[in-house]
Amino acid sequence: MDLQTKKYSLPAKEKGIIKEKISACLLTIQEILFAYVHGSFIADGFRDIDLAVYLRNNIQEPTLYEIDLEMKLEKLINHPIDVRVLNSAPLSFQSSVIKTGTLLFSKDEDLRIDFQVLTLKMYFDFEPFRRRYMKEVFSIEI
Repeated sequence: MDLQTKKYSLPAKEKGIIKEKISACLLTIQEILFAYVHGSFIADGFRDIDLAVYLRNNIQEPTLYEIDLEMKLEKLINHPIDVRVLNSAPLSFQSSVIKTGTLLFSKDEDLRIDFQVLTLKMYFDFEPFRRRYMKEVFSIEI
């Protein structure tokens, strides 16, 4: 069976244990200031566990960082992991994580709240332009 199509279903208690293991691991990494779990893992029937992390400093190669962290976490919990660095992610992704994700931990609440407020402000400022573009280019009402 192709790993891309395999779906997992876990009871809430087991999901809680997985979130605790992930949090414990991420808390030991100094440059990670806060992290969210988001996507289908929050509901039921997930293919991977989607994580979004915010780093103390911007990094040159976020993709390499994401892959390294994915490999480390996959060894720990034996489930596929998808990591995205929030600092360098698109605005639409950042706002989606904030709106639908679950906070795993925060080492700096002031910074996290500032990030959240600024991200949502920029997203809502940009949203009318995105809607207009989608309507004009793709004839899609969103």
